[in-house]
Order: sequence, then structure tokens, then C-alpha cells
Amino acid sequence: MFITDRLISAIRNSQVTPVVEAELLPSGVTKLVYKKPSDFVFKSGSWARIAIPEISGEYHPFTLTAAPHEKHLSMHIRAVGPWTRAIRQVFDPKKLKDGPMPFLYIDGPYGEGNQDWAIFETAILVGGGIGVTPFASILKDVIFQIQYNHTLAVKKVYFFWVCRNQRGFEWLIDIIRDLEEKDNKGVLEVHIFITELLHKFDLRTTMLYICEHQFQKISHRSIFTGLAASTHFGRPNFMDLFQQLQASHPPTAKIGVFTCGPMPVIKNVEEACDTCNEFEGARFYPHYENF
Repeated sequence: MFITDRLISAIRNSQVTPVVEAELLPSGVTKLVYKKPSDFVFKSGSWARIAIPEISGEYHPFTLTAAPHEKHLSMHIRAVGPWTRAIRQVFDPKKLKDGPMPFLYIDGPYGEGNQDWAIFETAILVGGGIGVTPFASILKDVIFQIQYNHTLAVKKVYFFWVCRNQRGFEWLIDIIRDLEEKDNKGVLEVHIFITELLHKFDLRTTMLYICEHQFQKISHRSIFTGLAASTHFGRPNFMDLFQQLQASHPPTAKIGVFTCGPMPVIKNVEEACDTCNEFEGARFYPHYENF
């Protein structure tokens, strides 16, 4: 089995994958869009390893932000180390100009428990920090499946995004905005929790909070993100959130909870699931992926 696995990886690693689009986004994020190999079959939430010969022969794992129905594969890679910073230099438009786009090798796909979201009638997605990347693929897949797959089990999806500030993942806001426009059945409900302001709750922050609350009430949009999604300040209380959802769903309901992010976020979500499952009502089934 080991030899077979190594042979398959060697075959994958020898396939040249052209990059069709590269974009340098704010906050040190690089968007790479590349051709999907003919034998590359994956589920939303998968990840893959890539190597860029122009940088080095090393393989690095990243989450796929493309949905299975999309023509090309894509990744959003944040520059947090020498290799990821080198990506921004290699794909800098000023350096490329009219020259050929560098290619890459891809090894994958690989999967995690987050791919099981489609088997539940109600799904809760919790993304913390960089762990939000798998849900870009899942959220796009949710809307597509709701529109075209009439036998899909899931009917309601809650997405809780916990971030220090929205600047680090501005690209995801654009994806959510596009999905809000396509979600004509009200399947997706998004809540964004900005934790940075929790430690700076002075008079200025209080005024921002009041302005945000009034703006959402009048225009049904967030003054910070421009989304219909609700923006909250501070860390979410998952116990209260899950109890509210438990009360709003039938007692026989099975709710899948999918978390990706740092261990403190995962631990809080699992504790909330365990506590709520002690009461009568809908049952929570936690899954997680740690970054």
C-alpha cells in the first residue's frame, strides 16, 4: 500500500499544471487560479499540495477555494513565511509583464471531515482565522447544489466567521457578497464576529457599535463589510447561539457542526455541542479540522 501510494504521488507530481490567473490581493494574500487536471476529482473543503519550481521543489499544503463545479482550481495563499512571500514576488505583475506565467505541480486532492456537510439537513460552519479558507469552497458549493441538486439533504446553512478583523480576509467578503446575491431561497445565514474591538471598547468603539446596529436596522447592510450578513463585536458565545438554534429546529433534527481554525475555537464549539446535547431537542454532531 505504501509503494502504491508513493507511485500515485510520483505520477501526480510529474504533471505540469498551468497557472491561468494570479492576483495580488490586500493583506498579503495571493490568489492563484490554475487549470484543473482531467483526473482531479474533489469535494468542497478539500486541500492539495503544490510545488512551484521557480521557487523550489518543496510541496506545501493549501486549501482549495474553488468549488467542484468550477472550471478551474484556485487557492488564496496568505504570505506568512519565506515560501509564501516568494509567491507574491514570482507572480508580481510588474515582474511578469508580458512573459509566461510560472507553472506548478499539484498533489491531491486530500479530504477532511468538513466534506460531510451535505448529509445534514442543517449545517453550521465555524471558521476561525486562517481556518476560514475551506469554507470559501463549501459556501460556493452550497449555493450551487441548492440551485441545481433537488435531492440535496441540506436546507439551511449557518456560517459563523470569527476573525480578529476583516482586513486579513477581504477576499472572502467578495465571495460572500456574490453568494448573497445568488441565494434567492434564504439558505445561507452569515454572522461575522470581529474580536479585535473587544479589547478596545472605548467611547469611539461604542459609537461604532451604535452606528453599525442602526445601519443594519435601516439598510439591512453592515457599515463595515457592506454585506447583508450581521457583524458582531467580540467573541461569539457558542453556547447561547447553539441553544437558540436548538430551540428553532425540530427535536428530531440532526445538525452537523463543522469547525476549522485554532484549537481554542474548536474546543469552545465542541463544549457547546456536548452541553446542548444533554438537553432535549435537536442533536449536534461536531466535526473539525485544525490549522
